[in-house]
Amino acid sequence: MEKDVWKLAGICGIYCGACPSYLAQQENDIAELEKRARDMNFTIEEVRCDGCHSDNLMPTCVECRPGFRQCAREHRVTWCFECPDFPCQRLEDFKHVHIVDGISHHEHLIEELQYIKDHNLNAWLEKMDREGRCPRCGKRVYWFTRVCPDCHAHIR
Repeated sequence: MEKDVWKLAGICGIYCGACPSYLAQQENDIAELEKRARDMNFTIEEVRCDGCHSDNLMPTCVECRPGFRQCAREHRVTWCFECPDFPCQRLEDFKHVHIVDGISHHEHLIEELQYIKDHNLNAWLEKMDREGRCPRCGKRVYWFTRVCPDCHAHIR
């Protein structure tokens, strides 16, 4: 596993490796970066992100309106599963935020955080890497992808 891959484990249990702001720059998908920049009213440089625990975050992740960054600092934890209040109402409420084409990539955050707690971070990152790929050809895909752009396999 890559040295800094832990940066892709969001405080709240999001897997940053399937986020378009991370994956588009890894895959050099300029069209996706341009679309995100346009849709979010940011520059392309602003939408590029290296993961939740990196020094290069997109503005919405820095801001973290749901409050996970601030809460983690206050509770002196790195991830929500380490908190004595886990799972909390903040996580429950976040499950229903940011649904794209009927897909909520926040829906299973509590289960994902519990998986990390029960197993370990590396096991979860390996699991998420597998789940973030086309089952037929293995291409890494965005969390909202329904059909693989390479082999056209149905994903969701």
